[in-house]
Amino acid sequence: MQKSKYFILTLFIIVANTVLAQSFLNTREYSVKRTASQQKTFSAEIEYPISGPSTDVVNTIRAWVCDILDLPQRNFTDANVLLRMAADSFLVNGHGQREVKIERSFEDERCVTFQAWITDKDDETWHSADCASFNKEDGHRITLDEIFNCDENQIKQLMWQYRGDLHLDVDVPEGLLPVNAGFTDGWVIVIGPAYHRTGAEFKLRYMDILQYLKSDYSGYY
Repeated sequence: MQKSKYFILTLFIIVANTVLAQSFLNTREYSVKRTASQQKTFSAEIEYPISGPSTDVVNTIRAWVCDILDLPQRNFTDANVLLRMAADSFLVNGHGQREVKIERSFEDERCVTFQAWITDKDDETWHSADCASFNKEDGHRITLDEIFNCDENQIKQLMWQYRGDLHLDVDVPEGLLPVNAGFTDGWVIVIGPAYHRTGAEFKLRYMDILQYLKSDYSGYY
């Protein structure tokens, strides 16, 4: 009888872990570094989805990665091919040095978040960042309107409050431009332009802005 209890408990743990593994995204890390000359280099480190809870979310994330890498929207199963194409394209058409980093930064039962950072160095240095949260049921990218329960002016006020040490091209909150947003652990990241940044991260502290979030994404972690 005692052995039967242990067997049932062990079987339950195995099944639970299997279900949990199936409901979360599986990724793999890839990297590339290519040099055409001392003045022209391309390097990238990316975390790429291999499989996940739905084909839709895997495909949407892969398409977003292609967009970050300035590639046509394709569903690459082999990320090494994707990175070779991105390197070839930049070394032929780009200028200076480009560094790309993409990583999964958050995941729970409902959504998974990826962040991207790009640095371009030539005569000047430009930075770009993106934070994208994807709904795991149907794969769509979660929008600003789905996250915030307030108007755009209030989002701008929050961006201004949490601008940190970002150098901005505007002197008042009304001049800010919220473009996208996503969740990480403890933060809502709003993306908008800033000085020498085509996309800057405004990190809003999650617990402080609960009143401005829709109930679907309050208590998300």
